[in-house]
Amino acid sequence: MAKFAKEYGGIIAIGMCLLIGYILLTDVLGVLSAFLFPSIFKVIKLFPQYIDQLMTGLLSSLFLLVTAYVLAVITAITLGTIIGLKSGLRKNVTPYIYAFSAIPVPLLTPYAINLLPTFQAASIFLIWLAAFWVIFGTTIGAVMSIDKRYLETAAILEMSKAEKLFSIILPAASPSILVGCSIALTLSFMMLAVAEMFGARSGMAHFVQYYSDFAKFDVVMLGFLFTSAVLVLIMYIFDTIKHRILHWTINN
Repeated sequence: MAKFAKEYGGIIAIGMCLLIGYILLTDVLGVLSAFLFPSIFKVIKLFPQYIDQLMTGLLSSLFLLVTAYVLAVITAITLGTIIGLKSGLRKNVTPYIYAFSAIPVPLLTPYAINLLPTFQAASIFLIWLAAFWVIFGTTIGAVMSIDKRYLETAAILEMSKAEKLFSIILPAASPSILVGCSIALTLSFMMLAVAEMFGARSGMAHFVQYYSDFAKFDVVMLGFLFTSAVLVLIMYIFDTIKHRILHWTINN
């Protein structure tokens, strides 16, 4: 119990302050509009009524998010490692990487919807692209910044290419790559929300969009709270995995 309080006491305290602040501004002082900012007690009472819709939306959103994000991690780390290790290839493709990565992903939404066969495929493509550029860039930078002595030692030990990749290059580059993966996961959530607002029939962002069109802001608030809770849970799981991978660094 003492360990739990020490580890999470600050987080819980900040959360309680935010909750009390919201209750003061809405229920007690009435500073905020009751229409746009409904009572938190009223919102919580809605949860059993909308739980089925929320869970259906969650499953739909997770399918898009997980599929796109896993594809982005695999393709970006693979290509980023290859380009990071090959200086000649890097020199030739870098201008094109700068050019294409500068295009805001939401602007490609009309192209994705028109060119790809289904809404799901278009959504996965957009989320994949948003995550890809971040992980791709950090992987190239991380591989390029590996200490030369590590690679020289691997050459002296006559390590095979696979051994060098999995025992030297990827572990040395992993702190920066995982930072990129963390940022990409947050961006994926944002892109998921954008994608679900264009023709989706279910999803967490679709839930919020649907009820905001009917000005049911108490249900919209419920959707915000549910989405935030899911995001926090996913980021917590990601951070736990990251800390296990980076257990050898000074911050773990």
